[in-house]
Amino acid sequence: MKGLLLPPIPILIAVAFIALATAAPVHKRLQPGAIQPDPVRLRPLTWGQINIIQTTDTHGWLPGHPKVPSYSGDFGDFASFVSHMRQQADRLQKDLLVVDSGDLVNGNGLSDATPVRGTVTRPFYKKINYDVLTLGNNELYEANVVEDVHKNFVPYWNGRYLTSNVFIKDAQTNETTPIGNLYSTFRLKFGTRVMSYGFLFSFTEAADNAIVEAPNITVTLPWFQESLKEPVDLYLIVAHIPVRAAEATTIVNAIRAVHPSKPIVVMGGHAHIRDFKIYDSRAVGFSGGRFMETIGWLSVDGIHDPACDASEQACIGKNLTVTRRYLDNNAFTYMTHGLGQPDQQFDTQEGLAISQEINWHYKAMNLSRVLGCSPQDYSITRFPVSHNQSLLRLITDEVVPLTVLDSSRPYPGYTLLVSSSQRYDIRKGPFTYDDSFAVSPFRRGFVSAAIPLKIAKDILSRLNVMKLSKRNVPSTPDSADSSLTPGYITTDDLGSDGDDWPHIKIPGVSVPSYVASPLPTGLQDEDLVEVIWLAVNSKQVLAVLETLDPGSGASKKYLPQVYRDGVTTNTMLYDFVVQKWTC
Repeated sequence: MKGLLLPPIPILIAVAFIALATAAPVHKRLQPGAIQPDPVRLRPLTWGQINIIQTTDTHGWLPGHPKVPSYSGDFGDFASFVSHMRQQADRLQKDLLVVDSGDLVNGNGLSDATPVRGTVTRPFYKKINYDVLTLGNNELYEANVVEDVHKNFVPYWNGRYLTSNVFIKDAQTNETTPIGNLYSTFRLKFGTRVMSYGFLFSFTEAADNAIVEAPNITVTLPWFQESLKEPVDLYLIVAHIPVRAAEATTIVNAIRAVHPSKPIVVMGGHAHIRDFKIYDSRAVGFSGGRFMETIGWLSVDGIHDPACDASEQACIGKNLTVTRRYLDNNAFTYMTHGLGQPDQQFDTQEGLAISQEINWHYKAMNLSRVLGCSPQDYSITRFPVSHNQSLLRLITDEVVPLTVLDSSRPYPGYTLLVSSSQRYDIRKGPFTYDDSFAVSPFRRGFVSAAIPLKIAKDILSRLNVMKLSKRNVPSTPDSADSSLTPGYITTDDLGSDGDDWPHIKIPGVSVPSYVASPLPTGLQDEDLVEVIWLAVNSKQVLAVLETLDPGSGASKKYLPQVYRDGVTTNTMLYDFVVQKWTC
């Protein structure tokens, strides 16, 4: 297995008997309409010397996905699961870490339907008692979110919230300080010494009060190099970086340059996929999906080795034994793996309280209010953009013309839209206030410039040459006439046995990074078109204009102006549904 070992089979069989014997029946959950999956026989989890439970890219989905059986667990169910797993770890005398790799907002009404995003949802994370957390790029888009995280969230963690390369800037003094701690060293219950860092990829679209330092710069700084001198057993990098990204490898290599055989674990995120990467025989990366669909499980053996303690050189090439599992977020998953003894009650008092509080907030925020009814399913990745069930086509051909374009302007409008502004599929039937955030969560405003048609018509193709879409993840599952539910089928560096639940594959297609409304017709090449795009994408659009109109000083010639103040990617869908989709 590329230098890593799988656990011995007898251990799996013994634990399998316990897991199957203790799985409890699934009872009605607290989130309204939550559908439970049909029970299946799940393989037991393997425990190592170090075990890690990961959440990442939850994006506010603390109620779970009540209409999707595989992912219908809520954050209260997860809290109960963590509590039981900590008890199991104590009984087995194994170390257990619980980590989060960032992006807590932008994706669900519970996190986004407040003036400062995350003020309702961030307090729930405090109830989990995470060991290490870091932030994602979605914590940095809006200055008030940056401020709230720094002042009201980070202090609670007492040094466990790590931002090795992300800083907040004081508007008055212009001084910068880390949003969280640069790093943390700690000893786990059964003796493992851990050095942990929290990294974000080189994000360039942060609010004015946040600064992101490139990881390749951070790892050369004196504080980082000095931290590598401390005696530890494991380097844990909790990062909002895809595990296959060059920046993740850069961090691993910086540690390897000093410690040729120390175990390194990267708990990554941002890509919204299930993934596991082998960097070398003693360094691995893991990423546990997105949207509270997936909970990650990683176990590592071979950390405590007397030969390695005596000489790092002697351990170069010596294998760690690693297992990973991608757990579907539902109550049956949690009961099967979490209950370690017969007749054990699954729901903890804390877990039930969290579920009840989520439900209370959901009702108080009126998130179930029906705005309209969708006439059919629309998907981001299941259909090509030319298909009438493509969500991106719906946005460009119907939503934008009705709710974004202003026909009173002097020039006809042509709108460019980054496809990642749309996050989730639409199901046929009632479309709620909450759905408006799930599908199109960002408060991203539009800008425009008057540009000759002969230039405007080539912008889209040039944008899509510059940047490819990362959308290689399944869409929202359909119901299916099968004993298996539609969902993830993952292949990673350890093979294709990482998914906890068996699934049937959801068909999908690649989509372009950018899409556009139909070009205005009946115009000559020299006629002006009002080209409209998201303000956040101005750098990319202006770079394309420089190539299409070289030597013209395009960034000044086509200086963008605000287009329809108050219209955003979130409001456009809301307004469209209210106006067009009657029930």
